[in-house]
Amino acid sequence: MIFPGIVAKSRQVLTLLATIGPDLPAMKFLAVISILALLTMSGAAISDQLLTAERRVAHAVQ
Repeated sequence: MIFPGIVAKSRQVLTLLATIGPDLPAMKFLAVISILALLTMSGAAISDQLLTAERRVAHAVQ
């Protein structure tokens, strides 16, 4: 007897991609967004170091 909420086991194991299917446009979009976010954060860190270095030099001169 099989209850309505229980599914009989299949002989072959399905992976997550096999059950859902690949969504390539969304994955490419998320990859581009992630790369842009990393570039933005690294650019902000570099510019912050440059700006604070100028401030330290100006403060040391005075």
